[in-house]
Amino acid sequence: MRKIIPVLLILIFLSGCKGKKETSVVKVTFWHAMGGPLGRALDNLINDFNTMQDSIKIVSIGMGNYNALSQKIMASILARKTPTIAQVYESWTTSLYKAHVLVPADSFIKKDTLFQKELPDFYNVFIRDNTFDSQLVTIPFNKSVMAYFYNVEMFKAKGIKRFPKTYDELRDVLIKLTSDRTKGTAFGVTVGMFEQLLYAFGGELLDKDRKPVFNSEAGRKALQYLKDLLYKYKVAHLTTGYQHQDEFLSGMVALVEGSSVSYAFMKRNNPDFTIGMAPVPEGEKKAVFIMGTNIAIFERAGEKEKKAAWQFIKWFTSPKIQAEWALKTGYVPVRKSSLKIKEVQERFKEVPGLREVWKQLSYARTEPVYPQWYIGRKLLSQVGLEPPLRGGMDVKESLDRAAKEVKRIMEQE
Repeated sequence: MRKIIPVLLILIFLSGCKGKKETSVVKVTFWHAMGGPLGRALDNLINDFNTMQDSIKIVSIGMGNYNALSQKIMASILARKTPTIAQVYESWTTSLYKAHVLVPADSFIKKDTLFQKELPDFYNVFIRDNTFDSQLVTIPFNKSVMAYFYNVEMFKAKGIKRFPKTYDELRDVLIKLTSDRTKGTAFGVTVGMFEQLLYAFGGELLDKDRKPVFNSEAGRKALQYLKDLLYKYKVAHLTTGYQHQDEFLSGMVALVEGSSVSYAFMKRNNPDFTIGMAPVPEGEKKAVFIMGTNIAIFERAGEKEKKAAWQFIKWFTSPKIQAEWALKTGYVPVRKSSLKIKEVQERFKEVPGLREVWKQLSYARTEPVYPQWYIGRKLLSQVGLEPPLRGGMDVKESLDRAAKEVKRIMEQE
């Protein structure tokens, strides 16, 4: 008995210590819509964070897609069972912030002098993108910027020494690249392509009163430019989904526009040519848009969970991790100093034009953050852009009709 009792005491003691350690770990639930290679890259980074310390555990929960994520977040608010953090689009943030269900990032930053000093290292476009009522409410997460991808060998064969810098040059290059076997480019009916032309030609989507103004002279010029590529010059054709990228990889078209993330996906197909990247051309001025979501912290989470979430967000947005995230996924780093990291500098040497694409962040823009714009955007595409680009309605008539429909939506609460 003398030998058995000490052993039992030791086992009970060790068991108690183990239970204490497990209960002291703060769990942070993170809802997101990352899947496939992007989801695996995110989970790998989360695992790195979880293993580098033993006081916080990030629980990654993928929702499959953004629609499912949006519905799940709304349902969790009604059920009063929100996650600790989640991916959110800016239009979602507008509604969530007004409903007082988010903890503004500023509430943590005000107590974090070190992070305050790091804020200038974030690109200004991402600070503006996440600021509501003069408060930094969310933090940038998976952000990308538009870019062009081109077949370097095709360019060389036609004697084209550089990617066009203006839209006039782009049209001329597309004419040069088009033959009986190959089109210059292909694209879908997307608001993104139209709005970049719109801003480059001096226009705006909405005025300060949220009234649609995309049916201006600049808007007509932008839409006519796309229509002319299809029907006047016959250097492009319409596609759906990611068909334009498939045609690019198969050599059917010489160049395509897409998100900076597209490069990683296209490279996985091992094309038999060199893919070059280039910034979006300019018109009267430079104009490019950012895309992607941000991270929000929810008010109903416990205080320990909120503080732990902030520690993870700071780690994830650090220059080194942002560089790693960008190199693994194709998203852009949200920190300027990430570009100085050795691995990033090496990638710049490997991928023609990548550095210039990332430099677009210095003048990039964001779309309207109003919740109504989610529907307004669809109406602009379906009512304003589809008819002319499908070969039917006049550009002015179509945009005027779309402006009336969008105005009606934007006036609703």
